[in-house]
Amino acid sequence: MYIRLVQFNLGTGKRSAAEAIADKIVPAIREQKGCDRCEFIADEAAGDYGIVVLWESKQAADAAALVISPILMPALAGAKGTSIRLFEVYEPKMEEP
Repeated sequence: MYIRLVQFNLGTGKRSAAEAIADKIVPAIREQKGCDRCEFIADEAAGDYGIVVLWESKQAADAAALVISPILMPALAGAKGTSIRLFEVYEPKMEEP
């Protein structure tokens, strides 16, 4: 599994602008093949927002990026400190009792 983390800052008092981005992007991401879960996150006091996506595979995440990036990047044009990263999820080995 992989997690795509999109973080951006719109400044304080911009929650409605962040929600407008989420309303447009999150449903589009959830429709992509291999998307297990997609959530919008917010720290309104700091003006920080983001989208967290759990993907079945790196291939699914990469394929979706080709579809989502042309929608996402213009939506984030006014954001400060934008970060888009992909992380591999490590499943810890469970010890036998």
